[in-house]
Amino acid sequence: MSVVRPGRLAGLALALLAAVPPAAGQAPAGQAVRTVAPFPAEELIRAVARAQRRADLAVTASTFDQVEVRTDYGKDGRPKTTRRRRYQYFSGDEPGQPTRELVEVDGRPATAEEKREQAEDDAKDRRKRLEREAEVRASHPPGARGDEEDPLIGARRLSDLIARFSYGPVEELVVDGRPAYALDFAPKPGLRTATLGDRALNSLSGRVVVDATDLQVVSVEAHLVAPVKVGMGLGANVKSATISYRAQRLSEGAWLPCVVGLHLQGRVALLLRLDSAFRFEFSGFARYSVEVETDVGGRGGPSVQSAP
Repeated sequence: MSVVRPGRLAGLALALLAAVPPAAGQAPAGQAVRTVAPFPAEELIRAVARAQRRADLAVTASTFDQVEVRTDYGKDGRPKTTRRRRYQYFSGDEPGQPTRELVEVDGRPATAEEKREQAEDDAKDRRKRLEREAEVRASHPPGARGDEEDPLIGARRLSDLIARFSYGPVEELVVDGRPAYALDFAPKPGLRTATLGDRALNSLSGRVVVDATDLQVVSVEAHLVAPVKVGMGLGANVKSATISYRAQRLSEGAWLPCVVGLHLQGRVALLLRLDSAFRFEFSGFARYSVEVETDVGGRGGPSVQSAP
């Protein structure tokens, strides 16, 4: 798996993901439906995109742990193999510049060779990502609003992502005692599908919940409404996919993912079954700061501040 960046997960969550709304008269556990908000979905999406940029800045110079678990299922639906890896992440001094180190593999310390191979794979992924983003910036310059109002979300402009979906009204909720907004949306029919990313986006439907105070994504439940094929189905045919996203609030008002789940079902290379689940768990968030004594002869040094 490539590097999973919490900032991008949160940013993509609102623009890309949503799930089927709850049955009439019902609300998800811990949520109470209040009223319909007096503003359109696009206004909420743009506000969250702006807030996400501020949140990304708030969690620079930080570190945290990520556990990545892959489970492959047999024909009987039972787990067949499970692989577990733990990484330590370093966010970097600027948003979008995380690095990570492989720490454990299946409960044992990672070997020097495993660490080296993982670092090489991550470096390749990073170069490819930067090349894609440079191509998008060159081929899709921001409109009159500029980068602040129409930022790049992955390899697409926010305006392009917004235009791909139909939206329901923005609901006002209370989630765990905090005011929140909920938004249901689904892909518009007849959209262009030039790339695999287009096909995936054009097949997602779901529901996203946003904290009304911090304007950060709290949770997402999403699923495919149509199969996604690679190479006309010869490379892969993903018939079913579900995505679950849960975030936690830090003292700075930023929200980082605590659990992200993905379950894929279908076929690979025509004959091979695909039934795999991926789970990403985030914990141990801490900030680094540099403290310098102002009196003559004082000594300064780094300190770690753990989030409550």
